[in-house]
Amino acid sequence: MKKTNLFTILTQFLIIVLPFYVLYAVFVNSEFWITNAWFFVKELVIILLFISLVYEFIKNKKLPRFGTVDYMIFSYMIYWVLITFFNWLWLKSVIYGWRYDFIFLVVFLIYRHGRQFLSVSVNQLVKLFLISWGASLLFSILIKFRFWEKALLAFGFTDYVSNWTYDWKIPTYHWLENSGIKRFQWIFDWPNQMAFYLIMYTSILLHYLKKKFEYHIVLVLIFLFILLIMTYSRSALLWVFSWAGLLFVLNIETIYHRYKKYIKNWLIAMVIIVWIIWMVFSDRIWNIFLRTSSTTGHFDRMEIWIDRFLEKPLWSGLAESGPAYRSIYPDKQTKDDEQYYIPESWFIQQLTEWWIIYFVLFVSILVNILNRLYHNTKSLFWWLVAILVMNIFLHIFEATYLSILLFVFVWLLYENK
Repeated sequence: MKKTNLFTILTQFLIIVLPFYVLYAVFVNSEFWITNAWFFVKELVIILLFISLVYEFIKNKKLPRFGTVDYMIFSYMIYWVLITFFNWLWLKSVIYGWRYDFIFLVVFLIYRHGRQFLSVSVNQLVKLFLISWGASLLFSILIKFRFWEKALLAFGFTDYVSNWTYDWKIPTYHWLENSGIKRFQWIFDWPNQMAFYLIMYTSILLHYLKKKFEYHIVLVLIFLFILLIMTYSRSALLWVFSWAGLLFVLNIETIYHRYKKYIKNWLIAMVIIVWIIWMVFSDRIWNIFLRTSSTTGHFDRMEIWIDRFLEKPLWSGLAESGPAYRSIYPDKQTKDDEQYYIPESWFIQQLTEWWIIYFVLFVSILVNILNRLYHNTKSLFWWLVAILVMNIFLHIFEATYLSILLFVFVWLLYENK
């Protein structure tokens, strides 16, 4: 057994602490007025991880071996910094911009080259993830169904219940307008982040269990799916139903021959379930799924990118669009500016901040990673596809406490053959 090192300890620290990150940050900010608690903890750990990785290479007298994906990511990050300085935005934009735009790729590179120095097995880290993040999920379920959301007021959350508001406390829950439904947001700051987590947790669980599908495991998966539905994250549900439909179509012949005697019963059960849902929610069904005001706002913000792109077709620089913009220009957080600078899409955010050729580079990096996953583990491939689908309609990577762990395990699990 390898002797433990700082690189391993920091990895374990991330896995244990990040599921409670929002709870911790809100509490520290509320009770001790340490506002930068949101920013420094994760980023400091990433910097320490990089330093400890360099130390391990020096100690073991090794040199990292770079491949195509490494050079693509290096080009991506270097270009970001150069165009930011070229636009006279300087250091603050770089500091806040890297946090949102490519911190997850930095983490990917760290573990792509640092996995060899871990003093514990990947399976042990996966087990630690399932336990620590499962504990935070259990805590969230207790808050939701036993102690109710108001219990979060003791941790610094606010009883102001609505959509997220800049420079204000996190609400105890979000609700669907004109329906009275409280969305399940866990102890995170947004129901979509909860959906992000559930997709990631379920996929890692499936990868860990592989083909050990006993009945109680199936019940756990069904329960996790119900929780996903309770987030009412349309982008997440869109992926789930698209994936299920695609899986059905691709395997329709096998399903028919193997389960044809059960198909009639399944169809009857599905009709009954749909009928019950319609009867219970018939007066609110359009507000629940269509959410006219929310949908209109999303598309309006997505369309604005055309004007922004035409203004600066070559580049605009880091933190000039998306969540980082709030930290750089807090004085411009009016409703009009918010609509103009915060597109409801990660990909559109990327496209407006830099030229189309380098946007293609970003997409190519993701395709390279997906290609590797597809040929090794299908569960992780679909897991990453699901998150990227969410990013079409949201800037979901702004939840850095999730995207960091996402790309830690992307490489660790890919290599864990």
